[in-house]
Amino acid sequence: MINEIKTLRNKQINDFMSGFENLKEVTVDEIEEGLKNILTETPGIEFEYGVDYQLNEDTGEEDRFKELKKIHILYTYMESDSDIPKIGKISYVVA
Repeated sequence: MINEIKTLRNKQINDFMSGFENLKEVTVDEIEEGLKNILTETPGIEFEYGVDYQLNEDTGEEDRFKELKKIHILYTYMESDSDIPKIGKISYVVA
C-alpha cells in the first residue's frame, strides 16, 4: 500500500529542493528553515562530503579538495496502521 503522507512529504521536499539553482551553494540552515515551514517539523539534514585529489603537473604535488557529494534529508511520517512515527529519508546527489 502506498503511504500517501510519505508521498506528499517527498513531493514537498523535491519541490523545495528544485528551487535551488546550485546545491553546492545551499546551507543546512536554508534547507532546515525552508522545510520547517513546509513540513511543520525541523528535518534532519546531513551533508556528505568526499575528497578528490588533483595532481599539479607543474610542481608534482597533489592537491586535496573536499567537495559536497550528497545531501540527505530525514523527516517523519505516520503510517495509517501505526501510532509510531516512521523516519523517511531522501537524498540528492550534488553534481
